[in-house]
Amino acid sequence: MLMKSSAVLGAAALGAWAQDTPTYILNTNPSSPVSQPHTAQFVSYSFEPAFWTEFFGEPSSPRNLTFTLLNQLHSRGARPIIRAGGITMDSMIYDPKQALSAVRTENGKGGIYRTTIGPSFYKQWDNFPPGTTFISTLNFGNNSLPIARDLALASQSLQRDKILYYELGNEPTNYPSSRWQRSTANYVSQWLNFTSAIASSLLSTRPAGGGDSDGPTGGKPLFWASSATTDKTDLHVRPSDLIPAGINKTGRVGQYSIHSYAFATCDPAREKLATIPNILNHTALKAYADDEIYPSAKAALDSGAGWVVGEFNSIACSGKPNVSDTFAQALWTADVELLYAVRNASSVHLHQGATLAFQSDQQLNTPGDDGTPGFSSYSLLYPIDSSKRGEARVLPVFVSQLLVVEALKGGGRIAELALPKGGGVKSNEWSGYVVQAAGKEKRLVLLNMKPFYAGQAGKRGEVMVDIGKHNGVEVKRMTAPSVDEKDAAKVTWAGQSFRDGNAVGEVTVEKVAKGGKVLVRDSEAVLVTFL
Repeated sequence: MLMKSSAVLGAAALGAWAQDTPTYILNTNPSSPVSQPHTAQFVSYSFEPAFWTEFFGEPSSPRNLTFTLLNQLHSRGARPIIRAGGITMDSMIYDPKQALSAVRTENGKGGIYRTTIGPSFYKQWDNFPPGTTFISTLNFGNNSLPIARDLALASQSLQRDKILYYELGNEPTNYPSSRWQRSTANYVSQWLNFTSAIASSLLSTRPAGGGDSDGPTGGKPLFWASSATTDKTDLHVRPSDLIPAGINKTGRVGQYSIHSYAFATCDPAREKLATIPNILNHTALKAYADDEIYPSAKAALDSGAGWVVGEFNSIACSGKPNVSDTFAQALWTADVELLYAVRNASSVHLHQGATLAFQSDQQLNTPGDDGTPGFSSYSLLYPIDSSKRGEARVLPVFVSQLLVVEALKGGGRIAELALPKGGGVKSNEWSGYVVQAAGKEKRLVLLNMKPFYAGQAGKRGEVMVDIGKHNGVEVKRMTAPSVDEKDAAKVTWAGQSFRDGNAVGEVTVEKVAKGGKVLVRDSEAVLVTFL
């Protein structure tokens, strides 16, 4: 039964649901191996450099909405790693005389073919919450060692103590085939030549007595390797390809990165598949993780290195309005991040950006008619007012970040749970996870992925789960009126909404008495904490 409390909004209603809802038995013992402990850096981000100013402003005039969200995460113990990366890092150059953080150079159709950054780009890092670290990204696309080296040296001179790793190149799977003649060996050879020369320059320009140390990681300058997509291409440069090809023969690889986009709006054929039911199909999401991502993850782990999802989101080419800007995106993000947590990713970098006309000549998304950015509908927020997306605001997906951060807080080890027993819960519509500490279950995350739409006829479905013997639990709920809800003011985590960055409403923690059951409605997720 549910205990009523002044701290519990809606407890009476929850009790009413329970009276006519079938109960399913949930085995809280792991059905998969338990993961490594996860650090406060697990939930991390990737921001497209070309839109750095829109998201973060200038050092003296920071963008309050973005930093308010980062502070919400920081207050819950998160310490995200920020990757200033994406397609525009491969046309990025450093100009020490440029006053602004980032300046885009575009063609007449809004295609960005150069992003020039100045010292303010790196000085802006000081505005981030304490403990935030960064990936220093380097241009490989221009095939110029001096350009890549100058970016590395600038970042080291201005923010050496905040750099975790350097990253040379974004998604080499998308480079022109003439670059390496589709040869893994050719790619590895050039990557090794560039990274060795860059590392030597970094070491030679350090202050006297600085030693062979490099920021928070210590030791020599280290790099992310690969940063490939899972697209089928003739150039094979996923971590599982590069490790046996000798990518770490100089010992400069710190972690292996791979990018995860299971859906896309880059062309009409893929756009048709990017629907709410498809992105919320847990069975398919798990299959993509195991078939496309995990072979590279395992290769990295077997080699003794860590692996990261260096860039990911639900729908490539800037998302899909009415899908990735709805509450469905929150359910998708929570499930995918936890899938990768189970598979021992060190960090997952949710990508933020805006439409890039150079990505595809068939893509659904476009910039605004007045030239302002067409911000990606999968982002956490629209950071400024724009003709394409309207007023600056937070999107429904943000609450998923609070759920995952709180679920893994304190270095939790996570594992998957088997489907609740009872015959009425489908594997494509449900996912469950157990978080352990000191070998004991500490928290559960239960996601009911079955879509419930606005205006849908009939009662909203619900699943009541018997979680076995316990001395009482507390429940925080991630919910919205429907799966296609687009107004973040109506989307809540533990009773609070965050449309303007600040929490609105009182924290709602549902108290479940000893031996009581937990209810999850369709298109809803809960975090269960054992007392």
